[in-house]
Amino acid sequence: MTAPAAGAAAAPTLGAPRYAANLSILFPELPFTERPAAAAERGFGYAESWWPFDGAAAGRTELAAFCESFEQAGVRLALLNLTAGAGGASGRGILTDPDAAEAFEANLDSVCEILRRTGCGVVNALYGNRQDAARADEEDALALDRLVRVADRVGEHGATVVVETLNSRTSPDYPLVDIDRTAEIVAAARARSARGNAALLLDVYHLTTMGTDPVLAIRRHGPLIGHVQFADSPGRGRPGTGDIDFDAVLGALREIGYTGLIGLEYDPLFQAPTIGAGI
Repeated sequence: MTAPAAGAAAAPTLGAPRYAANLSILFPELPFTERPAAAAERGFGYAESWWPFDGAAAGRTELAAFCESFEQAGVRLALLNLTAGAGGASGRGILTDPDAAEAFEANLDSVCEILRRTGCGVVNALYGNRQDAARADEEDALALDRLVRVADRVGEHGATVVVETLNSRTSPDYPLVDIDRTAEIVAAARARSARGNAALLLDVYHLTTMGTDPVLAIRRHGPLIGHVQFADSPGRGRPGTGDIDFDAVLGALREIGYTGLIGLEYDPLFQAPTIGAGI
């Protein structure tokens, strides 16, 4: 499998996977509003984004500039993250935070405005770190309520909400590091939401880092998968720099009939170690 690189053409051929460039991690040398055009120049018709603003709510001017950068480049925004919280890119979301009610609603309003303007079809609901281990059940109940709220709001714009399994090495306080547990939450949200529009985001890098075989995970949870992301492991580099068998992963996705996009969320600056490098 040869996944497109940020510096190589990425236009899919008939029957090939459709890739989306994650603009929050690719093209780091450019201001964000120039990245959709850079993606288009390399053949990408789709892109993803983490929450791109400092606050939970986006101002009118910055929101317009964000949406217009995609419109002008002719690139479709395929996935948008909810806010990561006060930590910005290092945060893990606010669904579990009982003190984040106002920020949650403000963020959801801004997200829905972006969906309205761009036609984005997938929203990644970052679950949030564990706030208080003694109140884990309460936090999970709150997160589920908020997840259903997200599903119902984004469903008004024809979108699906997805939930991601991370890894405990880089996210030690994140509760969802087991895809089976994540799948349980997604199934519960799907059952409670008005449109059943909750799904799994399957990130092969995080799964492999946790020792989970992504091929087996795809086969086990196929009906719940709503989005897929690629980066290699170890290192989170471009596919081909680590140990993941992406041909097998793509084969498993074909087996379950997955026809959605695959986000390329890899570190373009990662350099795979060479033999004899002393590491």
